[in-house]
Amino acid sequence: MNSSADDDIRALVDALKRRTAARGERVPALDSVLHLVANDEAEIAIDGLIHTANAFRLLSRQGEYDRLLAAAARLDHADGVTDIDPDLLRPVSEDI
Repeated sequence: MNSSADDDIRALVDALKRRTAARGERVPALDSVLHLVANDEAEIAIDGLIHTANAFRLLSRQGEYDRLLAAAARLDHADGVTDIDPDLLRPVSEDI
């Protein structure tokens, strides 16, 4: 268990859930990602989060992605994070 990595994953999922809710959408797969983190499956949670972001076209700020990449690196699982569609990453200054 790496609570720092877990916290970073949770933070990104929470941000994505807030943004989708603001648009009137709900992405249940994000709850599944949180469930994986809670059950000490952070590496699988990262894979699920990247797949969900790509499948549902969930935009992330570059800083959020960088934080997720750092969390994945702490878990020795950084390779999977690079699978995110780069078109989904936005600069910190851009409102998403």
